[in-house]
Amino acid sequence: MNNMDALDGKSEQHYQSGQDEPVVASQGAELDPGADWKTRRQEKLIVATMGIIILLVALETDILVPALPTLACELHGTSVETFWVGTAFLLPSATFLPFIGAASEILGRQAMLLVSNTFFTVGTLLCCLANDFSVLLAGRAIQGVGGGGLYTLTTIVITDIVPLRQRPKYLSLISAVFGLGGLLGPLLGGVISERTTWRWLFYINFQFCTLAFAMVPWVIKLGPKRGGSLARNLLRVDWIGGAIFVGGSTSFLIRLTRAGINYPWSSYGTWLPIPLGGIVVILALVYDVFVPHEPFLRLSVYYNASSTIVFFLTLFQGLMFYFQAVKGASTILSGVYLMAVNIVLFPIAVVCGILMTKLGTFTWANRIGFAFMTLANGLFILVDQNMSMVAHLFIFLVVGVAHGFLIGSLNVATQTIAKPSHMTFAVSMRSFNRWFGTCLGVSIGGAIFNNVLLHSLENRGATGAEAQAISQNSEAFVHTLKEMPDGDQKSELTWAYVDGFRGIYYFMVALSGLGLLLSLFIKHHSMDSQEPAPSPHDFDDLQLNAPSRSGASDAKV
Repeated sequence: MNNMDALDGKSEQHYQSGQDEPVVASQGAELDPGADWKTRRQEKLIVATMGIIILLVALETDILVPALPTLACELHGTSVETFWVGTAFLLPSATFLPFIGAASEILGRQAMLLVSNTFFTVGTLLCCLANDFSVLLAGRAIQGVGGGGLYTLTTIVITDIVPLRQRPKYLSLISAVFGLGGLLGPLLGGVISERTTWRWLFYINFQFCTLAFAMVPWVIKLGPKRGGSLARNLLRVDWIGGAIFVGGSTSFLIRLTRAGINYPWSSYGTWLPIPLGGIVVILALVYDVFVPHEPFLRLSVYYNASSTIVFFLTLFQGLMFYFQAVKGASTILSGVYLMAVNIVLFPIAVVCGILMTKLGTFTWANRIGFAFMTLANGLFILVDQNMSMVAHLFIFLVVGVAHGFLIGSLNVATQTIAKPSHMTFAVSMRSFNRWFGTCLGVSIGGAIFNNVLLHSLENRGATGAEAQAISQNSEAFVHTLKEMPDGDQKSELTWAYVDGFRGIYYFMVALSGLGLLLSLFIKHHSMDSQEPAPSPHDFDDLQLNAPSRSGASDAKV
């Protein structure tokens, strides 16, 4: 046991109320942790508040997707700029997640929830005022910092108050709310972008931000976990490792997105920054292993193969854009198709959570989810502009089933495998994996699509200049494509778009197949906690001077 583990163990001996009154669990809870645990009024309020916050993040994640061609047209954005509307949100979300998780240990959950909500609100305001893509992307980046913090802190707070065996039900409930946001987001985005100004896509966030500002101070009383002065605690954060990692990952992702379009693959502007960024990321990982006492990236949470499976299968941006380009669907109709994913996703997630609680195991859900995801990506390869909408709908339903199994089970898997003293960091790193994987997926997806589209256009008779112009502005060109009269030219252009998306899904089949293979090696870990379940005391002024109520045991690999 290293020094930090010893410190965690000493600081995690007991819970205290605001009056330093010890909290004692019932004997039944000690013998069978979490078995008789029931939610009380304060916990219900906490879960409700977390639901409001996660709904805000979910809406912002999906609501812009059907409006991307509108944004590209009205703000005169290029293909790369439009793809970065999503990536500009995801990259800061991913890179700041470990910082926010560590800071919540130092400053408390309430403080970091308010800080994250402030970032989200300021970023939303900038997006509302944007008249060009530079301001819009800056606002999205600031939103991303707040959105990532809100996303991971909702899971951390649920982890604080619910024992492990009961946690799948509540995590699946939060996932269902996230799915509801995904259900409403595309439809609202489509309606707003077609019926009124796109700025209303951001205006509607303010009511949720205001509600979060009002609810969090009243409901969330989870204070700092560690003692000591603020200055001393802040010095424990791995600012150097974080700066190295953020710089390297940013260089890698930006150039990867622009490769082959703004810069040829043979250009030093492409081949130099990409491997250089990768090397810097590796250096950050090496630094975090050997130098800081509390590293920016807690690689110790990946102490076995079971904990290394990441969320890399979310690529709804490409799915939505596909229906606008290939099927010529309106933004409202394409929003409805993506809603099909979420209609299936959240009831599957809820049922999956209930079953995991009853069975006390999660591996079956991981494997089923990756199997359905591999099937869905394989089916998308078969799609072309002549396929019926019913067939499209069926494929989207398969995607929804896959994510319904995965969205909760991988979260539960991470927490079950993690050591209790590392629970907060495990939750943060899981969120980091998901957001960074999504960010990487969007960047790689954009690069694959634009490059395959470029070569397909050239193979179908377009001149080099014509193919370059279309591929650089592929989102904005969707409007032109839909208005073109039927004929050979429109057919060839549409098939070029089909080829671009097939390139993405060949890549996704390989990744999801690898995920399915890896899921077979996840070993069983007990979901029955050896720690006391949360006590019946009220949560007013509760301080995190004890176990995070994680309930995870140090199971063997």
